[in-house]
Amino acid sequence: MIRKRRDGLQVQVYAGRDPLTGRKRYVSQQVPGQTKAAMRQAKQIEARLLEEVGAGRHKGSRSRTMAELLERWLEWRPTVRAIAPTTVSSYRAAMDRYILPALGKLPVRQLDAATLDAFYAHLRTRGGKDGRPLKASTVHEVHAVLSGALKQAVVWGWIGHNPAKLATAPSVEKADVQPPQAEDAARLLAAAHEESPELGLFLRLAVVLGARRGELCALRWSDVDLDRGEALIAGNVVRVPKQALVYKDTKTHAKRRVAIGASTVELLRARRIAQAKDALACGTTLAADAYVFSHAPDGSAPIDPDGISHRFLRLARRLGVNCRLHDLRHFMVTQLVAGGVDWRTVSGRAGHADGHMTLATYAHFQQAQDRQAAEFMDELLVPPATHSR
Repeated sequence: MIRKRRDGLQVQVYAGRDPLTGRKRYVSQQVPGQTKAAMRQAKQIEARLLEEVGAGRHKGSRSRTMAELLERWLEWRPTVRAIAPTTVSSYRAAMDRYILPALGKLPVRQLDAATLDAFYAHLRTRGGKDGRPLKASTVHEVHAVLSGALKQAVVWGWIGHNPAKLATAPSVEKADVQPPQAEDAARLLAAAHEESPELGLFLRLAVVLGARRGELCALRWSDVDLDRGEALIAGNVVRVPKQALVYKDTKTHAKRRVAIGASTVELLRARRIAQAKDALACGTTLAADAYVFSHAPDGSAPIDPDGISHRFLRLARRLGVNCRLHDLRHFMVTQLVAGGVDWRTVSGRAGHADGHMTLATYAHFQQAQDRQAAEFMDELLVPPATHSR
């Protein structure tokens, strides 16, 4: 159908009914002017739109807004590929705080790269609370949400191309890894053990195993083999806003078995005995699969990873050590690298997806090995001794 409008012609093609609402859907396009040339162009557009609708495209995309796209995409996304609940929560927060208030009412077909670039610039300069600048990492996450949703909009036939591909999100500098010095790590562990044997053991395992905090919170006694001195890192406990603690698989979706030294094994034995005594004192027993770190008498519930982070932060501040809980994991990796342990072993112990990630992140901490390599080459190239005749 071609209709005359005040400033030109409107081409409108029926695209069927919405399967959810039952409302009629149309695809339309404007042509400036009402000349014979404009009419010929309108007929060409009509033919093209009819062909596209017949091919299954334009399924009600004319009235689709960004709000509808984002809501449907976020509902669809976890059903097709595993995604961490914390990631879903961060996507939801980015949508509610930044994207929907600014772009929610905008028709999907009207969004272009220039609009996205202007939106990112606004967020970067004054998009935060009280008009403060947003961090580049936050704007980059907003871009990731829009990229994913708009990519799927192309697949669904709502738009012909993804404008986020042409937009430019701010670059995010890689965080500089700054693990604590060995003497500071020792002070932290000693003070933690004096404050609470439970906290001391948690921090020791963070150093010895190089495990993430959620992985340690998820550690069960059934995962610990005290006779062989091994621990199976098999899960991860995360805190999702407005939800209870969530138990999930590890960050890389893979389990790993890590060796434990004799001194740490003895501390674990003492922890289990203490837990069993506490359970009996409360009129219950410690289950075989109880959590190693739990405030429940029977060990049935893990501790909160945020809680342990807050306890560590208070301790570090009291000791005057500039260190995060996660930096103890970095400490293990850097110490093993400096000690000459091969990259594959270090990577496996840390639970990295591959050794390349470990090498790329911690390459600048291998000065000791580099010095050994230089001295080795010097010795190799020493000229043969001159024999006197």
